[in-house]
Amino acid sequence: MTANMVQNNSTTTEKHLRQIADMLMLNGTLTNCPGLIHGKTGIAIFFFHYFQHTGNALLEDYAYDLINEIQAQIHISSSADYETGISGIGAGMDYLIRNNFLQADDDFFDDFDQRMYRAVMYDPWQDFSLYDGLMGYGRYWISRLPSMQARECLLCIAGKIEEKLFEIPIQEQIDVYCFLRDLYEKSDFNVCIGLLEQCQKMDLQSTDINRCFLRLRNSAIGNMICLYQYNRYFNQKQPDKMKQISDLDMEKSPVSMGLLTGYAGEGMLRLSAALNQTNMSWMQLL
Repeated sequence: MTANMVQNNSTTTEKHLRQIADMLMLNGTLTNCPGLIHGKTGIAIFFFHYFQHTGNALLEDYAYDLINEIQAQIHISSSADYETGISGIGAGMDYLIRNNFLQADDDFFDDFDQRMYRAVMYDPWQDFSLYDGLMGYGRYWISRLPSMQARECLLCIAGKIEEKLFEIPIQEQIDVYCFLRDLYEKSDFNVCIGLLEQCQKMDLQSTDINRCFLRLRNSAIGNMICLYQYNRYFNQKQPDKMKQISDLDMEKSPVSMGLLTGYAGEGMLRLSAALNQTNMSWMQLL
């Protein structure tokens, strides 16, 4: 690729990012959902990264406005699910703190912890999936390690997996396997080893990409994240860079504002792939 082609691609990407940011600024605070996957938490993640790229303080201010709105919307009875609720919002906040976008007081997660402890220990839960079920709760508690409360909840979740492992549907088995891999990498829980070995006996390691992460396969953004996640968990390799992303067509807009199917995800793809300004760890949130 010639220097002119590189410059032209960069110019086009910058134009797309400005269009995305404008659309999100017009509609982000109007988005009702505070959640990670489709709502304000994912939008805030984009604006913090875009601020890091441009240095424009107005972008950071807008991201903080979104954080304040999220905090005003959630309460002790908010849904615990990962897709729209507390576990996903909490994981998103942890991501922002770990990447030095947010500074948090020691008690920042106290209300999150209280809600998620009740979700694991006392509330009924739907299934073993990430977005709607117990693995989303587990993803939150992994982010809260090494606290004793996190260890207690994660041991409880591992016990429920062990009890029902061979009854779990295949798509939920994949979410369980990914959760156990993450837990094994980030903790000293010996129970993970045995459960991972049992998952391998269920032949998940030979799972075809077309059977993996179906929750992601409903958008161009999701398809690329699916490939990233498949490589990470099943090929056990990290891609050096993403494949070419399609041009942004403002006449055929994304269906939402959020990370998975919306403008925030489109923006993050461009920061990651075209400009190489953002690493791809944000994809692990999805």
